[in-house]
Amino acid sequence: MKRGIRDNQTPSPLPQTNPSVGSSDELPAVALGRASDEDLMRRAQNGDQQAFGLLYERYNQAVLSFLYRMVGNIEDVESIGQEVFLRAFRFASTYRYPAKFSTWLFTIARNLAINNTRRKKRSPVRNFAELRIENADQTGDARLIASKATPNPEEQEEIARILKAIDELPRDQKEVIVMGIFQDMTYAEMEAVTGAKAVTLRSRMFHGLKKLARMLKADE
Repeated sequence: MKRGIRDNQTPSPLPQTNPSVGSSDELPAVALGRASDEDLMRRAQNGDQQAFGLLYERYNQAVLSFLYRMVGNIEDVESIGQEVFLRAFRFASTYRYPAKFSTWLFTIARNLAINNTRRKKRSPVRNFAELRIENADQTGDARLIASKATPNPEEQEEIARILKAIDELPRDQKEVIVMGIFQDMTYAEMEAVTGAKAVTLRSRMFHGLKKLARMLKADE
């Protein structure tokens, strides 16, 4: 059985929020499954738990994958992952349409991951030996990702070596590489999530990749 938040574990209902976004009648008349993330969030703001459940299904695995890269162990990821969606529901009124929902959600995830690291006063470097989960897309396990990427053993070894080196980077450099490479975020999206200027994020990416290259060369 896979660990982490399961698809049928949508966060428990919380008191309905009452943001000033207008009634659900003002929302586009479209099937929920085809609604945009932002329109689903507007419905969730009006207390539509089914709409929030769809957002959970769309983003659960992406949030878990992000957290696995940013915190230190599987137990933390499970609890933080639950908290991300509980907070998203509880504080739905703080979302402002038409801002991108994913940016708002990943900001919550990032803040909780940072708070967890600070609270435990330890490095966010991840220990791959702690993870024994089948799905590489969920866990971000280096060798599982490598085995999915290529059948070539030598290439698998190289991919795993790179992923492990990324986990040894300073938090701010690792963060921007995870967001830019693993989450495929643009600098504008990363800017919205982190609060840092794009020029700062580009600098972190540059220095992170430069340091990564040195680490990999030293490991040869």
